Amino acid sequence: MLTITHINYIRDLYYSQGKNYTQIIEMTGRNYRTVKKYIDKEDFNEKKHKAKRPNTTDALRPIIREWLEEDKARHHKQRHTAKRIFDRLKEEYPNLLQVGERRIRDIVKEERRKTYNEDEAFLKLEHPGGEAQVDFGTFEAYEDGVLKKFYELILSFPKSNAGFVQVTRSQTREALLEGLKEIFAFLGYVPLVIWFDQMSSAALRKRDKNGQVQTADFLLRFANHYGFQVKFCNPNSGHEKGNVENKVGTIRRNFFVPEPKIDNLEAFNQELLEKCEKKNQENHYQEKRPINEIFEEEKKLMKSFNRIPFDAARYELRKVNKYGLVSFEGSNYSANPKYIGQNVTLRIMANHIIICSKGLEKKISKHRRFFEKGQESIRHIDFIDMVKLRPRALKYSGIYSLLPESWQKYLQIQDKETLKEAFNLLKEILLEEDLDYADKVLKESFKYERQDPEALRISYKRLKENSDLYQGKLSLTKDLPYLDTDINQYDSFLGGFKI
Repeated sequence: MLTITHINYIRDLYYSQGKNYTQIIEMTGRNYRTVKKYIDKEDFNEKKHKAKRPNTTDALRPIIREWLEEDKARHHKQRHTAKRIFDRLKEEYPNLLQVGERRIRDIVKEERRKTYNEDEAFLKLEHPGGEAQVDFGTFEAYEDGVLKKFYELILSFPKSNAGFVQVTRSQTREALLEGLKEIFAFLGYVPLVIWFDQMSSAALRKRDKNGQVQTADFLLRFANHYGFQVKFCNPNSGHEKGNVENKVGTIRRNFFVPEPKIDNLEAFNQELLEKCEKKNQENHYQEKRPINEIFEEEKKLMKSFNRIPFDAARYELRKVNKYGLVSFEGSNYSANPKYIGQNVTLRIMANHIIICSKGLEKKISKHRRFFEKGQESIRHIDFIDMVKLRPRALKYSGIYSLLPESWQKYLQIQDKETLKEAFNLLKEILLEEDLDYADKVLKESFKYERQDPEALRISYKRLKENSDLYQGKLSLTKDLPYLDTDINQYDSFLGGFKI
């Protein structure tokens, strides 16, 4: 089976360079059936997802990179050597250092090359119609009442000056690919070529065994699936992607000032695409005719959007710890307690993490993805059934401590008969509400000096009914029938009797 690099080469010869089957067979040494198979192929999803195990050096790279960045401001004779970096790691981060000096030397060499931009050069950009540039920008917006940092993913078309945006919570590869997919789907077309910046956070490039820079396999699969060619800008050459950089600022000023409020990110992104389409009705700064008119001409040079869904998620293996939690990028996510001590597979997406069984046969739980370390997402409902079976034995365990504190105290005073019923009620509440609401139910019931589970259930139902009424979920004019009475009907019953 060919690698994605070989497949990309065959498709590039056919679609970009105009070679015929005979020429491709001669140039690649592949037989006719193999060449035809990959030229005709439309679905480039991986059939089997091999979850990646965490690399023991991942946590060291940001530290090494920071030290090398600091070296730029130092005298060249006082900069870190690879040996000094190894010694510092041994002194300051002994818990993270799980590899030897030889491996650290290799990492320092790789990171130094990135830091000082010792990369190969690429051809200067030219922008015929049907090509696009992509880049990230930053802005702030309110979510859940808190001012947060977001990213704007921009796809711009230099020929027509059309631009489209999607908001993401990070600059990860998952955010990049999912954002591009949404823009492609909205347009119904895909540019022939997309120019990328040096997006290190998205890991779009890698080095082969000879040190040569290559496009990462996942990006090649994505590009072949949707039918575009990947090209990279030169390092430190902002002028080569001036159109998208200008578009980043233009969209920020027009759509994100003042700071917007984001209640639903998917709906917000759909509205943004519609706003972009409306803004593209403005005249082109040089041609003095509508941008969308020029863009429609550009579409004739593009490819139709491939409707076969592409899975842009990343897959990694993790072990469920004794508390029923899985750690990823410095944050914890709860899994079902029955998987404690077992390996599970994380399906990592732009905004969510789905915990699955090791072989992806079963979905265990789904969480919103965090991008700040030290966060914790707990689905307490995952733990209730297990705690319910052996509440006394687990009272002092980490699992029991994950329950709301008020409910821990309440459950401790229940006898054997009412304990199971109390757990069932807690599960019922958490299926529809959250922990704060469960605590509210307890306090409401205690007002009436009733603490048995049945009293709690009555309090819960009363709170739910009041909430629906006060929040306008129950409308008297809409939910109750309106009776229009005609009093003339009574006259007919009385035989026209009049007083």
